[in-house]
Amino acid sequence: MRLLLVDDDELDRQAVIRVLKNPSLVKDIVQANTAVRALKLFDEDTFDIVLLDYRLPDMECLDVLNQLTQHADKQAAVVILTGMEDNETIERNCIFAGAQDFLLKKELSERHLTKALLHAQARHALNSKLIDTHKRLKYLAENDPMTGLPNRYFFEEHLNSAIQRAQRLNAQLGLIYLDIDNFKLINDSLGHDSGDQLLQQIAQRLLQVVRDGDVVCRLGGDEFAIVVQDLDTETAVGALAQRVLESVREPITLNNAEHFITCSIGISTYPRCALNVEDMQKHADLAMYQVKRQGRNGFHFFSEELQDQILHRIMMEAELRSQRLQNQLVQYYQPVIHAQTLEISGAEMLIRWNHPTRGLLPPIVFIEVVEELGFMAAIDTQNRELACRQVAQWHKDHLINEHFVLAVNASEQLLQQESMCHDIQRDLESTGLPGACLTIEVTESVLVSDFDKTSLLLKQLKTLGITIALDDFGIGYSSMSYLKWLPASILKVDRSFVQNVPGSEADSRILKALIAMAKSLDLEVIVEGIETLEQARLCRELGADMLQGYLFSKPLSADDFARFLNEHDPQSYCLSLS
Repeated sequence: MRLLLVDDDELDRQAVIRVLKNPSLVKDIVQANTAVRALKLFDEDTFDIVLLDYRLPDMECLDVLNQLTQHADKQAAVVILTGMEDNETIERNCIFAGAQDFLLKKELSERHLTKALLHAQARHALNSKLIDTHKRLKYLAENDPMTGLPNRYFFEEHLNSAIQRAQRLNAQLGLIYLDIDNFKLINDSLGHDSGDQLLQQIAQRLLQVVRDGDVVCRLGGDEFAIVVQDLDTETAVGALAQRVLESVREPITLNNAEHFITCSIGISTYPRCALNVEDMQKHADLAMYQVKRQGRNGFHFFSEELQDQILHRIMMEAELRSQRLQNQLVQYYQPVIHAQTLEISGAEMLIRWNHPTRGLLPPIVFIEVVEELGFMAAIDTQNRELACRQVAQWHKDHLINEHFVLAVNASEQLLQQESMCHDIQRDLESTGLPGACLTIEVTESVLVSDFDKTSLLLKQLKTLGITIALDDFGIGYSSMSYLKWLPASILKVDRSFVQNVPGSEADSRILKALIAMAKSLDLEVIVEGIETLEQARLCRELGADMLQGYLFSKPLSADDFARFLNEHDPQSYCLSLS
């Protein structure tokens, strides 16, 4: 046992040394006559027990006791000696402060002191084991055993403390959420051991690129977080995110083979994005989700606009999966007018969302999410069937004749359905409509995705008497080869070529060339976006076959379209266009 004896009285120190005659118990006694000297010796050396006099000339006993018992690296049992009279209050304060015993100098004997030192050492050893056990349990509770990084529990506690600190110092704080792209594929193809190795290597790379003071955590699975403190500007956290991306992209060796890994990063900042732990995490997660949607391998800052977009998408997904949105879709019809006679030759069916609280919403509000989630084909099929029934009803009511043509749009997802041709044939048979009364409109972008397959399908539809129209011509690839091989009978000129005519000579020449080209290929021409009499007059002169636009009517509900059929007066337009 090594003992540090701290007492400013030389005689008292010698008295203690004489009492400790048992050499097998105390092998070495180091003396100090001041608290400062004792604390220096304690820092530099290792002791099993400290005998500390209660009264020292340079420091209070309790202050010295606190420094000894709370030392970061050293541990020793501390026994207090005092020459004062017995004082229960002082004794209690010392014991509460960490002393193992409290002895009166006047009662010292070899047996008493030896017994006290042994008991103090035993109690201290037990207490040290408890402290070590607590530290191990705390480490396990706060750290991820695979990577050695702090875990989610530690992360949330630390982020909360970091936000409080930033509030006190009026500072900025950044949070980076990171997710390994396609990690499940790696796990499934290479095995979980390789997946674990990948996570360990990613953890080490993150530790290498962060700044001093930044904290890297593993939240679980392939998700990591970095708490970035003391930000000068948001640019700094963006620069860190870029370093992380570049580090992760470096080849990683697994099973003696190189693999190229990417990640998606979302960033939120305090106080601009959020003021509490929950919002910081939620906003970083939303930003990361946006990166995933945009193709992964990048980073994105949270913004209020982004939150609105994501929440809108979440709402839309819920509406779609519950079928509520599909049940609230309604069919609207925009008239297609014969360019010469100005009679109604047909209509294009367009869908609208009759939202219960927001009213009638155009496709731009929901189509992107519908396509992304894969619901477009089912919606196209459902609404085409309903539109066919409506046209059959107008026939029954003698509102239209056998020449009336219904145009419906076909999405890329619908054209990939093997049953599309059969489904359309079923719609025609169930409503008693001939194929000639239906036009399927496809856009150039849809054709490009798989031209050969789409062309074959459209040829099958043409055998049913159905007309094929190429929609929005001129704004996509506009390749003549598509027109050559596609079984199309109609070309629809996009509204963008009409909006500046006849005022723009350049646009007027382009429109003339488009119509002339279509005519040379024996295609009928429908010009969309007709809003003025001057536009209609020019298109008639250039040889357009049909016109469509707000000059004649906006898209109408079925009831309103029925009234339009009854009230339309071609003669009034003839007089205006003559």
